[in-house]
Amino acid sequence: MIIIKKNIVSLFIIISLFGCMDPSSEDLWSISIDATLQTIGFARDVDIDGNSAIIAAGQSGIQIWDLPTLSMSSGFTGYEEGGTFLEFSDVSLVGVDTENNLIFASEANDDVKIFHHDTNNELAYRNTIMSARTKDFVSFYTMPGQFVMYTADNDDGMKWHYYNLDTTSSFGIEFIEWTPFGGSEIYTPGKPMGIDSDGSSYIAMAVDQLGVELFSIDSVGSVPELVGRIDTEGNAEKVTMVTEGVYVACDDAGAAFIPIESFSSDNMTYRFAEDLTVDHIAINGNIASLTLGSKGIALYDVSDPTSPLEKGIFPVGYSYRSVFWEDKILVCTREGLRVITIEQ
Repeated sequence: MIIIKKNIVSLFIIISLFGCMDPSSEDLWSISIDATLQTIGFARDVDIDGNSAIIAAGQSGIQIWDLPTLSMSSGFTGYEEGGTFLEFSDVSLVGVDTENNLIFASEANDDVKIFHHDTNNELAYRNTIMSARTKDFVSFYTMPGQFVMYTADNDDGMKWHYYNLDTTSSFGIEFIEWTPFGGSEIYTPGKPMGIDSDGSSYIAMAVDQLGVELFSIDSVGSVPELVGRIDTEGNAEKVTMVTEGVYVACDDAGAAFIPIESFSSDNMTYRFAEDLTVDHIAINGNIASLTLGSKGIALYDVSDPTSPLEKGIFPVGYSYRSVFWEDKILVCTREGLRVITIEQ
């Protein structure tokens, strides 16, 4: 009888210990979904231009929404090239150059198209840059009529160029396009999937099974120099740069944080969300938003990036990416763009 009582007491102790391993509900955050912008097509990607959200709306093309009023100001299912209207098949990436009034768009495994977007809400096709198998890109304004773009090219590695506005006339017809100069292509033995830069000192690139590569630059547009490569658990798919280092979405191996100094010295990697499938990570101060595909998003407190604290998993729909706008998160889902408030 005494042995039975001891076993029961031991069982309660074990249950109590394992119960303490999960985050206390008092420590978790909550969210409220303020609105869902009905994009019809899957909302796959989004960039912010002031109070406007430029959305890659899949088969619905490119949409521009006014965030304060939660209304769509314009939508483009295609564009005109050489007098022929061409429909978008599946826009998956977008970017904005506010100063040059440009929208960049890429369809699945395709090159990057440049569009001029002005106050008349017209989308004018200019030309195509980079190459097919572009998985991700980041651009920076340098001066009026010029920008720099870096891409993760799944075939070739990192591609980067300056682009200048070039306007010519022939037989009374004006031709406007953006032409490359400078730049180059940097080979990698990996398969580039994602790219990000702080715009001043570093560029990080996710190279699938081979992990993450970090490059240093003297300034935007200067020649990138490889600092080092760090292998990650799982496939490195997307990277997000912050001052302290690089956050990596590692698919079914979760996520990781790699300090800048690790690329040149100790190779330290700090894993988290190891039981989740992570497709993308957005950072705002001490908050990390992880997109999880069919599971929605997960929020983490990254006040200490070497030891992130889980703050909840939220089933907001099949999620692709998220970005922060003011004090809210914009989450790209199959149901549209979710506008979410975090309640800490």
